[in-house]
Amino acid sequence: MLKWIVEELKLPAPPFWLIGALLILMCLPLIPLALTARARVSTSPKTRPHTFLDMDKQTKYKAQADSPIFADGRAMRPPVPGTIAWGKSAAAPNSDLLAEDDHYFRGYRLEKNATTGEMDTIYFEGFPDRVNVDHALMKRGQRQFNIFCAPCHGLGGLGDGTVYQRSLTIQAGWVQPNNLTDPERVSRPEGHLYNTINNGIRNMSGYGNQVSVEDRWAVVAYLRALQLSQDAPASVAGGVE
Repeated sequence: MLKWIVEELKLPAPPFWLIGALLILMCLPLIPLALTARARVSTSPKTRPHTFLDMDKQTKYKAQADSPIFADGRAMRPPVPGTIAWGKSAAAPNSDLLAEDDHYFRGYRLEKNATTGEMDTIYFEGFPDRVNVDHALMKRGQRQFNIFCAPCHGLGGLGDGTVYQRSLTIQAGWVQPNNLTDPERVSRPEGHLYNTINNGIRNMSGYGNQVSVEDRWAVVAYLRALQLSQDAPASVAGGVE
């Protein structure tokens, strides 16, 4: 094509260096595309470059890091002596903002083992003083149990919920949820059951973000009634229908 144009226009042939320069200029736009394609299929131990740092890449102190700003060299600062929780006042001296009641908020306490020096987890027996175990609490616990627990453990707590039944048809080797009425679960303290609801156990995730503290204890109360109902009349189980 170029030769034809030269012959028709009677122009002299372009010099070799000009042809080479034109070819290079034509190839230059392909270089970013090639580098981008290579970057998408390769890995690097280096952090990718940030043109704009925004908030995903910023200078900050991480947990347990040291800092020359403070005399003790710690970036993580303990509370200032005398600090109180926001909203704590003489008008509400019994506020739960600090969540200091281990029995009610956690279901366990930590106790140092005199022999090993390690901290042992001691689960509380029974219900906290502020929890009134009555029929209303049982009904509330039944509702929350049916919403959050029954899909896996079943309405009767036998580990035969709809999630497990469905899993048998789509996935082999599914681990059946525990039977909440078996002797092992019956023997566990109320605080242990509460902590399981709050933080989860083994493959079960915790429901602390979905179920309030009051409702966790309501579920524990209903679960106790459910366990009693296996060998006791409904009147003993709290009258939950």
